[in-house]
Amino acid sequence: MRRFLAVLLVLALIAGGYWGYMTYVEPARAPTRSTVADSGAGTPPAPADNLENVIWASGKLVPVTWANLSPTQGGNVKSILVKEGDWVQAGDLLAEVDAAIVDSQIEIASAAVAEARAAHEKLLAGATDSEIAAAEADLAAANAQVALAKGQLLQAKTGITQAQAQLLIAQQQYNELASHPTTAERNAAAAQIDIAQAAVNQAQAAYNQVRGDPNIGLRPESLALQQATEGLKAAQAQYTVATQGATPQQLAVAAAQITEAESRVSVAEAQIPAAEAAVLSAQASVASAQAALDRLEAGATPEDIAISQARMRSALAALTSAHAQKRQTQIIAPFEGQVGTIYARLGELANPGQPVMLLGDVRQMQVETTDLRETDVVRVSEGLEVEVTFDSLPNRIFNGTITHIAPVSTTDKGSTNYTLRIDIPDLDESLRWGMTAFINIQTK
Repeated sequence: MRRFLAVLLVLALIAGGYWGYMTYVEPARAPTRSTVADSGAGTPPAPADNLENVIWASGKLVPVTWANLSPTQGGNVKSILVKEGDWVQAGDLLAEVDAAIVDSQIEIASAAVAEARAAHEKLLAGATDSEIAAAEADLAAANAQVALAKGQLLQAKTGITQAQAQLLIAQQQYNELASHPTTAERNAAAAQIDIAQAAVNQAQAAYNQVRGDPNIGLRPESLALQQATEGLKAAQAQYTVATQGATPQQLAVAAAQITEAESRVSVAEAQIPAAEAAVLSAQASVASAQAALDRLEAGATPEDIAISQARMRSALAALTSAHAQKRQTQIIAPFEGQVGTIYARLGELANPGQPVMLLGDVRQMQVETTDLRETDVVRVSEGLEVEVTFDSLPNRIFNGTITHIAPVSTTDKGSTNYTLRIDIPDLDESLRWGMTAFINIQTK
């Protein structure tokens, strides 16, 4: 029951609105339409009995080309270079957000490009006399280093020979001490004692024959006995020395000399690997220096040039990338037009996709409907002529043509609407972007 009453109320309102329009509005507009029709600016109004074929809609006057502009990369607004109403050209810088990091990347990339270009030009120019002289000096120094390393290796090998000779001497000295006394040495020492004892016996016998002589002390037999006795003592002492051999202390000293000699041999042998490595390293340096000199004298190879060009392209690509990142912090006019509205102020945070300003080419305008219902859109088609009026020029009617019908609806306050775009050839220059328009569509 409530739904039925609501339907009756809606029908009553529609009927009342239609009666009011036909009674008050339409008669007031009739003289104006007649005037416009006489001047060629419009068409005669539809007869009253054809009102069911008329669709009314409202809309806005907008540029054919317009856009809300925002930075691709967010940041604090650093500068706004235009003001509302300014006319700008495509490519003009309109605003930018802070881009200190990107600016530093551009400087680094620019320096890398300059460095790569300078290196490439130097490569193509070839080596200078001073560079060749320096390379030759490096080669001479490397050869000298090889000679020095070989000398050190020879010295290390000589040190091994000397240490081994000292070890041999120490071992011989020890063996000499440890091998005495021999049996022959003992027998020889004993024989010397026997000889000396025989000499004493003989001298004693001769002495005994003349011992009664009062001058015995002056006789040669007395001197001979004394000499023979001393010879016996000497032979006995020599026997003692010959049969005693080396003491433990002497053997310990000789063994320590062997150990020290062995240590010198080990130290000398340990120096050989390092000396040999030094020779190999010096020889490698000679090869490297020779190769560097050969490259300088031969000039750049195709491979060197290709590598240099690749480095230059890489540096240029990095610079291009840095400039592209810089453009993401800028708002650049995508087309020629007039700045309509500036939404941001200096220092405010502008997020990606958040509009900072509105730009439109107001030289070519059109009307876009805002409330054409889904029940009416099926009755219109592209190319259909319509009448348009504006609140700002209430006494003028403009002829227009539907150029586009939106394929998808919009929703406003629960109402499903479709947007029409209407081209009006003879718009008045006083009409401005955003003005309200009223559209009268005759479907038959």
